[in-house]
Amino acid sequence: MNIVFADVDGTFQDFGQTVPPINLAAVRALHDQGDHFVFVTGRGYELAQELLTTTNLPCDVIFGNGAGIKLENEEPQLSNCLDHQVCLAILAILEAENTFYFIHTDQGVFLNTATRYQEHFDALHVKFEAELGAIGLEVMDYKEAYFTKECQNVLSVPTFIQEHPELKIIKVELMEADDTQKEALRAKLAMVGAYVFESYQQTLEVVNPLATKGAAILSYMKNFPKAKSYGFGDGENDLPMFEVVDISVAMANASQEVKVACMEQAGECSEGGLGTYIFDHIIEK
Repeated sequence: MNIVFADVDGTFQDFGQTVPPINLAAVRALHDQGDHFVFVTGRGYELAQELLTTTNLPCDVIFGNGAGIKLENEEPQLSNCLDHQVCLAILAILEAENTFYFIHTDQGVFLNTATRYQEHFDALHVKFEAELGAIGLEVMDYKEAYFTKECQNVLSVPTFIQEHPELKIIKVELMEADDTQKEALRAKLAMVGAYVFESYQQTLEVVNPLATKGAAILSYMKNFPKAKSYGFGDGENDLPMFEVVDISVAMANASQEVKVACMEQAGECSEGGLGTYIFDHIIEK
């Protein structure tokens, strides 16, 4: 049996773009020959579930960078969430720096009133356009609409957390247009004992140190000790996954750091590199 673990954004599909048809066909072909396909994503549960619903694929999903898992036809399970006191220490740093951030929880995504961050959104639009062109603007338009219309805006996220001790916090996510400030924030946040990594353009995520893709995959593989595992990814948070799978595969659009860490390379995400690799190397002829 083969088990294919794949990141989503930048691997299975480009952010906000249509999934290449060959990727959908590859997942179904794996299922038909008795193999497993597992999404391993930094996305929170709501966005991960949206992906499963829109693609209607027969697969499991590890979400929140490893903080949770949703097995096919079962309810999602959370583990290794952020401790509330650790989370409040993280938020104290971000509040002091007036950084735009939001938290992913078992009850949805929460942020301080979005209008407070309009200057941040404007700066991020400029940065995304400079780095990614027209696609960058589309991505930021999508993100800003998501923050203002779909996330739950509250007056104070720290106060909300203190008033809701039952809340399970999957991760804290922040966006910073200034690269120097972003790296300074990374260093400060790492000092509170959390795992900090860059997941997307100008984006840092902060999670429980045990919530890594590698740890989640090791736990998953306990049920399939004889299976051969593949890991596909393009970003920094995929590095722990590459350390534990049998065959690590970087996408052609991955950073050089990721490519060096992998055994093999697939084509561009936008061109269906994932599906092409699966058909060429895993699907039985």
